[in-house]
Amino acid sequence: MKSLIIAEKPELGRAIAKAIDGPDKEVHGVIVKKNVVITWAYGHLLRLAEPDEYDPKYKKWNKEDLPICFDNWKLVPDGSKKDRVQQIITLMQDCDQIIHAGDPDDEGQFLIDEILDYAKNTKPVKRVYINDNTPSNIKKAFHQLIDNDDKLRAVGRSAYARAVADYVVGINYSRLYSLALRRKGMSVGRVQSPTLGLIVTRDELIDHHKKQKYYEMEVQGDVEKQDTTITFALKPKNDLLDDGKHILSQKIMQDMCDDILKEPHRKMKVDEKLMDVKPPLPFNLAKLQAHMNTKYGFDLSKTDAITQTLRDKYQAITYNRSDSQYLKEEHFTEAAQVLTHVMKKLNETYPVDYKIHSECFNDKYVTAHHAIIPTMSDFNIAALLPDERKVYEEICRQYIMQFLPPVKKRQVSAVIPTEYGDLKATSTFILDEGYKQYFKNNKEEKGDNEEVDTGKFDLPKGNYEVSLHDGIVNEKETNPPKRYTQASLIKDMTSIAKYVEDKEIKEILKKKDKDKKGENGSIGTSATRSQIVETLIKRGYVQMKGKNIISTQLGKDFYHLLPEEIKKADLTAKWWVIQEDIKEGNADVSTLVQSVLDAFTPHLKENLSNLKAGGEVPIDDDREAIGVCPVCGNKIVENSKGYGCVNYRNGCKFAIWKDDQFFKNIHKDVSKPMAEKLLKDKYCLVKLMEQEEEVVKILQLGIRNGRAVYRLLDKK
Repeated sequence: MKSLIIAEKPELGRAIAKAIDGPDKEVHGVIVKKNVVITWAYGHLLRLAEPDEYDPKYKKWNKEDLPICFDNWKLVPDGSKKDRVQQIITLMQDCDQIIHAGDPDDEGQFLIDEILDYAKNTKPVKRVYINDNTPSNIKKAFHQLIDNDDKLRAVGRSAYARAVADYVVGINYSRLYSLALRRKGMSVGRVQSPTLGLIVTRDELIDHHKKQKYYEMEVQGDVEKQDTTITFALKPKNDLLDDGKHILSQKIMQDMCDDILKEPHRKMKVDEKLMDVKPPLPFNLAKLQAHMNTKYGFDLSKTDAITQTLRDKYQAITYNRSDSQYLKEEHFTEAAQVLTHVMKKLNETYPVDYKIHSECFNDKYVTAHHAIIPTMSDFNIAALLPDERKVYEEICRQYIMQFLPPVKKRQVSAVIPTEYGDLKATSTFILDEGYKQYFKNNKEEKGDNEEVDTGKFDLPKGNYEVSLHDGIVNEKETNPPKRYTQASLIKDMTSIAKYVEDKEIKEILKKKDKDKKGENGSIGTSATRSQIVETLIKRGYVQMKGKNIISTQLGKDFYHLLPEEIKKADLTAKWWVIQEDIKEGNADVSTLVQSVLDAFTPHLKENLSNLKAGGEVPIDDDREAIGVCPVCGNKIVENSKGYGCVNYRNGCKFAIWKDDQFFKNIHKDVSKPMAEKLLKDKYCLVKLMEQEEEVVKILQLGIRNGRAVYRLLDKK
């Protein structure tokens, strides 16, 4: 029996080939081994058809055509991937059975199923689940093949339903609000709009922040018979806090301080605990993107692109768009070989201990993917570009850390109970720097049980008598939250549930991610988040100022115009519930799509004519530039009447008209080369009549009423 294995990506296809005994040779993305043929997709080879591919009338945006939706959304080859689709179809015709090797998640199921459906396949299909690309794991997986039956295909239909629903949202809401605002390109999306909401909400909290004074108390205490003085801070009881966090009255805080000092002799309890601060887990894509943005200023898409190069061109790292920070136990057994190879390649040596079993090695936490780690690939590290090397080195070092000892700390805490709350003091001592002595630049997050130091003191555990004195009430001011960076934004995209007020929605979002240790109530995926941020920037909704990502006036206004159902993360939660029903056979694709239409249709009856959004219209013009606008610096492009600025919607009216009267008077057509010279040089020689060799020297003087103004300098 001849089998065709269709993998989701080249890395997996080649790994499968290596796990099958016998020599192999790859030709045009196909590997043949005995009676097995292995090929692969490159992500989604098919896309949903555009509305105008159903009917040309949809090319023009009209409110009367909304809502746009079709009973059966067609899948068509995506651009240059058409040849690959046809190649796979030809291979299917020449086999007896097909083995579906998509990733073991909803999207992986859909990605191969869509190819089978497009080809109208009737041959038997088996399903293989490969969580890890190690040869032993792949061999084990192929001994556990199951039928790609309707229950499995329902998982793929769930992903297809989400893709269609996302498309219906994007097409209809984007067209409706673009038409209402008379601005083309005002895009709306299930993930894009709530992400914009994170930034807008953060910026408005900062813009509207009013500093609030609050008060804290410090008290000195002399420990009897110990020749030790400790500085204590009051942690007030919750019912004394004015805003849930602070005491806002100086008088109340001063009165409490005076009352405490009326009884200066107090009993104090000292405890201590030993703590191990373990190295951070290996990277998933979101953590890596955040790390590279913080440390090197790389934007999210840059890190994403570099990891793709490291994986595809050099096979230097494992699957790069992972949402997991955990690894299989098999990786633990291979680590000594991998890291010996990696340290030699980096020309770095660390005292790794391969007996250390990091918490990252846990089979039950590895879902469709595992953490991003280096491979045994024997590529030439000198061939890496400087930024590629930075990303590779950070991935390697994060993995090396797993085999270095933790930071060992001893924390001493002192507590004095009072009628207003506890007076507390904490002092921490580093006993062993552990992995930190080699990786000092890696920030560690404060543990849940770790207190902030109030000053150094050191006493054995026990009970002591203390004499309090010198109480001080300190005035402080509340600070606004920090602006988003791309690093902090992507972290919040992976845990947006913490901002959701509806308890039911919050729990659904968390339940959606219950098997993903790197996500906790998220929107978007590792593969799409950087694209979402890039789209927000491209649309002009947000802009970069240094490392900060800040909403524009257009972004703020547009976000506030959007209806509630599309601007919150709630939609992701509600769709997930329906998708789970689709998997169980209790709903179908139309159920999810109809929920979108039910929410959208009422907006067609609303009067949106008075809607306005401030700020500049985002410039999205892919026409060839023939020069730079001398007024605003944007590009000049050719149109039927002349050569104008793409920034015309924002008020720039600069143009060189083809029927310009000045050039008519000297019997010359304004050609594209002439316009390019005028824009580039300001002074230029223009040949008017080749047969008479008549030449005119022209000076572009400036702008008047938006038009370029010229003066004839010389005529020979």
